Amino acid sequence: MLGHKTVLSGALMVAARLLSRIIDLCALLILARLLTPVDFGLVAIAMTMVTLLEAALELPLSQALVQLPYIEPHHFHTAFTISLLRGLVLFALCFSFAPAFAKWYGHTSLTPLVQALSLAPAIRGLQNPRLAEYAKALNFKYEFYLELAGKSLAFLSGSIAAYLTHSYWSIAICTIISPVSTSLLGYIVIPYRPRLSLQDWRLFRDFLGWISFSQIVSALNFQSEQLLLGKLMPTKTFGLFTTASNITYIPIAALFGPVLRPLLSAFTQVRGEKIRLSDIYQRASSAVVTIGLPVLIGLAAIAQPLVWVLLGPQWAAATPLFRWLSISIIPYLFGMLLTPLGMATGHSREIARRNSVQLFVKLPLLIIGVVQYGFAGVIAARLISETVTALFCMASIRKLTGISIAAQFLVNLRAITSSLVMLTGILFLDHIFHFSSIFSSQLLRLSLLVSAGSVAYISCLALCWYLAGCPPGLEDIALRWLRRLFRQNQESYVATGGLRTVPNPASAPAELNSLARQNDH
Repeated sequence: MLGHKTVLSGALMVAARLLSRIIDLCALLILARLLTPVDFGLVAIAMTMVTLLEAALELPLSQALVQLPYIEPHHFHTAFTISLLRGLVLFALCFSFAPAFAKWYGHTSLTPLVQALSLAPAIRGLQNPRLAEYAKALNFKYEFYLELAGKSLAFLSGSIAAYLTHSYWSIAICTIISPVSTSLLGYIVIPYRPRLSLQDWRLFRDFLGWISFSQIVSALNFQSEQLLLGKLMPTKTFGLFTTASNITYIPIAALFGPVLRPLLSAFTQVRGEKIRLSDIYQRASSAVVTIGLPVLIGLAAIAQPLVWVLLGPQWAAATPLFRWLSISIIPYLFGMLLTPLGMATGHSREIARRNSVQLFVKLPLLIIGVVQYGFAGVIAARLISETVTALFCMASIRKLTGISIAAQFLVNLRAITSSLVMLTGILFLDHIFHFSSIFSSQLLRLSLLVSAGSVAYISCLALCWYLAGCPPGLEDIALRWLRRLFRQNQESYVATGGLRTVPNPASAPAELNSLARQNDH
């Protein structure tokens, strides 16, 4: 039942967090209409330094608190104090290194930009440590509310600033307001009076060691592209790349970012039972690929009308970048759950090893690719490194759970088959229909391709699941949910004498109601 509840909890969190990612996307689209690729490129260069320093000083204290058998008030005080010290060091380093960084890239305006942007990660780490209490109980409602409020305030502030100034500072404002407002509201919503204490720092030392190291290596993996391209490419071209990359990652962050924390809690509860752990992992991994694979393949297939409709014709040059960046992320889906699994089972070293392997494979390929082939070399380096990393992750998962690499791959066979059928259908429709370049025509093209692709994928997935003997999984949960919803609607229809009414929350499936009561959602 724990695996079933975790899947449902993750699904509810995905639906909730999707709203905040939609706000992110709306902010990005509005800023893209009001600003230029040069503005986005300049802020992206500034963020490379800030992100690297943030990762170097990253302390996942919330995850460390979740790992504790019992969380006491003095644990919160230690976590808060460590976060405060980390934020002060981060801000001081960014403030000191900014002038040299700006000189290296030849943009004097980078100095105040880097210094201002360093406020975002410095304050983001100061969130209320009591949130870990709720995360341990698989209750993430406060995190959702706080993030939604922060994103909304950032969206309003950034949009107004962009409209009034048409300056890259509006992007910086949007970046800073979100963590500042989220952290401040956290202490209002959940009462907590911080106290300075390092009494329990030893409890965090071992957990944070490998995790912090893996965070640094992970940041180098991601930011190495920005560091090289920001130096070697024109700012406008670099802005196209970073914008395409950001849009590509938004669906992945929205769908799977919320799932990792409940999975950490779920894996932690069964880490001593290898059979149950393996079963929960297989179901969760299958759900990730079943949802993520069609999204990435679909984004690649509809890249041209999507970029045209969302960003406008001035961003048309980003279309091939968007398409291939979507494809390059696909291998990541097959090994992404090593992070919560490694944390839960006390094998954080596996996460650090994974990130190190990725860096050692990617960095030489990236340097050669950028110099010789530009963006094509970057994408090739990313695709190769992600594939090698996914295989390494699957080998690590086999060691931790006993699930063979073949079994990890075969559990996703239905999703792979259905995604290929969906891709074939989209390409066929796009080939036989011809649309003009006006906005309404491209919007119709986008709507047709998305609708047809969705129908093709869901239909093929349902058929494959039926032919496989209806095994437990995401399809089984979805079918039972639909059956119960249909039965509840029928009962409501009969009870009202044939007059249909809008279902109220009590008509939700029993499984979802039970989980909602448990999590106070």
